[in-house]
Parts: sequence; C-alpha cells; structure tokens
Amino acid sequence: MRRYSIVAGAIAGAIGLALGSTAVAAQPAPRLAERYLNLHQCVYVGSGGHYTNVLPNTANTAFNTGTNVSNTPDTALLCGPGGGGWRPALANSAVKAFDLTAGRYLNLHQCVYFSAGQHYTAVLPNTPNVNFNTGTNVSNTADTTLACGPGGGGWKLLPANSALESFDLSDKRYLNLHQCVWTSSGQYYMGLLPNTPNANFNAGTNASRSADTALKCRPGGGGWSLDQLDSAYRSLGG
Repeated sequence: MRRYSIVAGAIAGAIGLALGSTAVAAQPAPRLAERYLNLHQCVYVGSGGHYTNVLPNTANTAFNTGTNVSNTPDTALLCGPGGGGWRPALANSAVKAFDLTAGRYLNLHQCVYFSAGQHYTAVLPNTPNVNFNTGTNVSNTADTTLACGPGGGGWKLLPANSALESFDLSDKRYLNLHQCVWTSSGQYYMGLLPNTPNANFNAGTNASRSADTALKCRPGGGGWSLDQLDSAYRSLGG
C-alpha cells in the first residue's frame, strides 16, 4: 500500500506540474498499525459465581490476560492463575486472533447470561462451551443483529446487558478497550460496551485516532458498585 502511494504521488506531482496545479495526492487514512487483535477471554469461577476478564493490565494482576495487538496471531491462551478461591474455567475461556486486514469493522458482540444471581459475560465466538459463544468478527460490513448462543444449564441470555457495537477501524489508530466490573454481595459483572439497554452499566470502549487517558465506566446501580481493582482500560494500537 505504501509503495503504491509513492508511485501515485509521483504521477500526481507530474500532472500538477504539467497543468500548473498544486494538487496533492490523497494520503492513506490512519489505522491500527498491527495486523491482529489477539483477544484473550479468561473466565474464573469461585464462591461468588463467574468473573470474566479480557484485559492485561488490571490492578488484580493474578487475573490478567494476554490481550494485545501484534503482527503475529496468538495461538495459545494466556490467563493469570486466579486466587482467593477463584480458578480458571477453561471451558468458557479462549483466545481469538482477529485479522484486522479482513475488514473495516470490528463487530463486538457482548452476550451476558444470568442464573441464580450470577452474571457471565462472553465476547468470543470460539470457546469450548459453544452454547455461550458470540458473533464477534471483523468484516467490511457493520453487523446489525446481536448474535449470542442460547445458553443452557439454567443460564439464560440477559438482553438488558447484552449488545452489539460495530467499531469502524478504517481511519482509527486505537481501539480503546474499557473493562468495567461491578460487584454486589460477592457477585461480579463485567461489561465492555457503551450501548447496552442497561445504561448505568455501560463502558467507554471506542475506536479513535487518539489513545484514551482515563477509564470510563457508568456508576452501576441497584446495589451494584464499581470494582476499581478489576476495572481498567487499554489503548490498543498506536
């Protein structure tokens, strides 16, 4: 692409000289420099139910993941060991290397399931527990319909906290991923998206030409409060 732009610029310059014009060749739009978004979804189970983490930089380091952007696709899941009675749930954990050259949009599907006071958040399409997988993908088309597995074993989809957001990465340098975790009576709920119907639990995830500098989480409600230890943001790209 860069080689083509140099040739095109030379041709445009020659035409400009011939016509007495000051026309300048269009520059390629900025985008994430690396080819792959390697998204690691690490799920833990404990006495407080389920906890999902996708970020590598929370203050609760024993639960951090390997999420990164790179020119190499990750092939091995990277999850912290957990602790305090919490252990990894491998059936619900996975890594997916999304090839960002495959399309303009990162279509991020957030599917939240509910059972007996517990919440489980999933964003990946390829965990072993296929009934809880999502439609997250990269495409030249923005998705318009949320795709979530049906759940099972007493777990049902919670539409109020589930959503789809299509992030246009065509002219953006950063995917600013905000992970907001709320807690109530030992239970945990994680959200990434800014547009669920349950607006008090939305997060600030966005695509931008600039890196975010502060975590953006809504306050929660109904007895749920923000858990700063497990919440964080990561600006992927540059």
